[in-house]
Amino acid sequence: MVDIHDIRNINQTVLLHLIREQQPISRSEIAKITGLRPGTISSIVNRLIRKNVIYEGAEGPSSGGRKPTYLYINGENAYVLAIDIGVHETVYAVSDFNGRILKQKAIVTEGKPQEFLKKLAAEIEKTIKTDYPRVNFAGVGVSVPGLIRRETGEVAVSPNLEWNNLPVKTILEKHLELPVYVENDANAAAFSELWYGPLDEIKVKTLLYILVVDGLGTGLIINGELHVGSQIGLGGFGHMCIEPNGEVCSCGRKGCWETLASESATIARYHRLMNNKNDSIATSITDIIAQANRGDEKAIASLKATAEYLGEGIASLAHGLSPEIIVIGGDIATAWNLIGPIIKGKVKSRYLIPSVAKIDIRPASVQHPSLFGAIPIALQNFF
Repeated sequence: MVDIHDIRNINQTVLLHLIREQQPISRSEIAKITGLRPGTISSIVNRLIRKNVIYEGAEGPSSGGRKPTYLYINGENAYVLAIDIGVHETVYAVSDFNGRILKQKAIVTEGKPQEFLKKLAAEIEKTIKTDYPRVNFAGVGVSVPGLIRRETGEVAVSPNLEWNNLPVKTILEKHLELPVYVENDANAAAFSELWYGPLDEIKVKTLLYILVVDGLGTGLIINGELHVGSQIGLGGFGHMCIEPNGEVCSCGRKGCWETLASESATIARYHRLMNNKNDSIATSITDIIAQANRGDEKAIASLKATAEYLGEGIASLAHGLSPEIIVIGGDIATAWNLIGPIIKGKVKSRYLIPSVAKIDIRPASVQHPSLFGAIPIALQNFF
């Protein structure tokens, strides 16, 4: 539920990201790096100090004027929970206010949706009571594939999970007795770059995130804000048509980008090339990448084909959106040496002029972006 309309919240996110990465750091150093006005920085810093999110430490050496006071994140102020619900596996994690994961656990996503969420909540409750009985938790960030009703935290529809009109927020809040904030997985992944991305991109205004998992989703940051779309969220570009006569997608249409460039599409492609042989057959994208690293030609061909399709879709989006940064996340990004050059080659165009609008295409900053993105989603709502 990261409906960020107030520019202060964006500046706050940037500032917290910078303090966390560079602490100790002074207000004047923040101003030099971010370009924010001293008054804006002081306003945000004072607000965060009042909430005990950051604190002032020792004074630094003077350069002729007043001695600067160093700022630190109060990582122990409270913890947050992050939940990433996937088609096959759901991962939850405990994080401090520095965004540092302290504990992480995975369970199989199975059973009736409401019963599964109750089981998940029971697992989390057990972890809290056993390992963190005296810790104050500020909230829960939840990442889930599909369209979200923003005001209620319901999953309106998730074709890949086969969930419809599921009150995720209500169910989890009832059992965990904590505020819960639900977000689409690709949006969460995009938000992870605002929080964990390279500091030299801190002034970037437009970033397009391509999340390649069982499905394929996109998150978009425009003018420093996470673009969330309508009340049921940004549908993303995973369901734009690439091949009109292609396979039927989970959404009911044919030839969607997801049917060609997702993890499940890559696995199916590899199986076809193997003629569905059972010997040494890969069952996950990480298996295929491992096979490719061992020189398996069919695994390499499968990944290259996926990279071609990713590049085709990204090229279309690059022409229309002209983002400064395009990030590809998901396990497939670990094969960047193989897929990166193919994707970049596809995006080259006479319409995209490097001297005017240079687009940097790179792998994600974190390996589990939708989980890591759920952390700042919870933190941002607390702030």
